[in-house]
Amino acid sequence: MKISKIILLLTTFFLFACTNKNEIELDFSKPLKKEDFKIELQILGSDVNRKVIFDGNLTYDIPNEYGENDWYFNYKDSLYGYFRHFKTNRNDNHNYRFHFFQKENKVFAEIKINGVSNELKRISFTKNKKEFR
Repeated sequence: MKISKIILLLTTFFLFACTNKNEIELDFSKPLKKEDFKIELQILGSDVNRKVIFDGNLTYDIPNEYGENDWYFNYKDSLYGYFRHFKTNRNDNHNYRFHFFQKENKVFAEIKINGVSNELKRISFTKNKKEFR
C-alpha cells in the first residue's frame, strides 16, 4: 500500500513540474503588425543564452530561470525596447502580457506581469540599438 502512495505522489509531483511554465500573451494595436516584431530573452547568470521568444509568427517557450531576466524588443529592425524582470525563484511561473501600441508616431509596450511578482510597466521604443545590447 505504501509503494502505491509513493508512486502516486511522485507522479503528481512530476506532472506539476512539467506544467509549471511561463506564459506569454501578445496584443498589437493597429497599425502595428505582429509580423514586424521580435522578442528575445536573456537571463544573466544562467546557462540560458539569449533566446528568441517571439519572431513575428511563432511563440517559443520561455525559460524558467531566476535572476535578471532581460527582455529585448525589436520592431522592423529600426526601433528597440528593453525591460528587466528580476525573478527570485526558478520554480515561480509568470504570465507576461505585452500590449504594443503606437501613439504620436512612437511605439510603446505596456507590460503586465502576473505571478509571484506582479508588475506593470510601460516602455517606449528608441532608435538607438546600442542602449539595449
